[in-house]
Amino acid sequence: MYTAEIVNGVNFYGICTDKFPTVSLCVLLRTPIKRETVTGNAMIAKGILNGCKNYKSRRLIECKSEEINTSISANILKKGEEHIIEIMCKTTDTYIEDAIELLGNILMEPEFNNMDTVILETENAINLSINNKRTYTVEKCIEIMCEKEPYGINGDGYIEDIRNVDIHAHYKNAIDNSKIDIIVIGNFNFEDIKDYIKKYIPFKERDIIIDPCNYMYYPSEPKNITENMDITQGKLCIGIRLNISPVGSNWYKAIVANELFGGSASSALFMEARESQSLCYYISSKLLRFKSIMLIEAGIDSKNKDKVIEIVEKAFKNISDDNIEIAKNNIITGYKMSQDKPERIMDNILGGLIAGCNKTIDEAINDIEKIDSISGIFDDSIIDTIFMLQKEDIND
Repeated sequence: MYTAEIVNGVNFYGICTDKFPTVSLCVLLRTPIKRETVTGNAMIAKGILNGCKNYKSRRLIECKSEEINTSISANILKKGEEHIIEIMCKTTDTYIEDAIELLGNILMEPEFNNMDTVILETENAINLSINNKRTYTVEKCIEIMCEKEPYGINGDGYIEDIRNVDIHAHYKNAIDNSKIDIIVIGNFNFEDIKDYIKKYIPFKERDIIIDPCNYMYYPSEPKNITENMDITQGKLCIGIRLNISPVGSNWYKAIVANELFGGSASSALFMEARESQSLCYYISSKLLRFKSIMLIEAGIDSKNKDKVIEIVEKAFKNISDDNIEIAKNNIITGYKMSQDKPERIMDNILGGLIAGCNKTIDEAINDIEKIDSISGIFDDSIIDTIFMLQKEDIND
């Protein structure tokens, strides 16, 4: 991987390959996640493509994009305890310079037109995560679990804060005070790309340090919270503090252990709770790397809550090495498939930047292949939060 510093505090990472028909470039504005900035960041992602100095409307930006065979999108990411504004650009090698010029105009001179639409779209995005009960249950579990930590802040923002955001002032602060990383993947010349970025996206120098995410946490006792809502199917989410470093060989053991525990349709959790005892409509587990958290999600009848929790606790304490080769093969297959999409490769690079460990996908695969046992990997782990979203009257 090619690396270079554009200016102090703005770094460039490039992978040159002819595997993809396009060149993908993303600009990442990285900041610590804070309650007072998440809503403004979310609004920037919704509104930055609504117009800029040279292209006064979204339609004009789209017309220019079509002319140079380019697509540009904006998104918000919550990675560990960072909140990241991502501007993604895809183009062909013929129009790289034109695409970066357009991207620079959007980034350096946005006008944030049609703010009523931006407000509405931000509200809709927040409401969407609330109305999707599965998503809501997971987010609520994280909020309760991490109520004293930045990770408990909702990355989508807060409706009550939207109308207090001065979007222009907020954007100036974000563009001047973010740690900036630029990732490019495709068939290109590194020096040309770097020169285009310097020419068309003249970022100011900065000296921004983002503290690493704290992943060690030992709750004094589990929190068990139930919320009633008019729903047809109960939603259960259990949060476990793994207390495992997100870098190094033990994290890859945790990935394999999660696959055996609840990460697939052949996992111990799925086979026992779903297939054997028919207590769940669905059940699975996933890892949140940067906070070293495991989340178990289940759709259940509320009356089965205690039985399901008992199965989870028992299965978690008794994960065996049985089927470890199958689990490893599943994970490795997923890693290899991720190399077929530039977005997944970019995400892996970003993950390495946040974790402070720039490991390639091939290196990760090599670490997985070396694992022959996951015994004891969760010995220092503990259940932190049990959150249940249930029908208003579970006896109905």
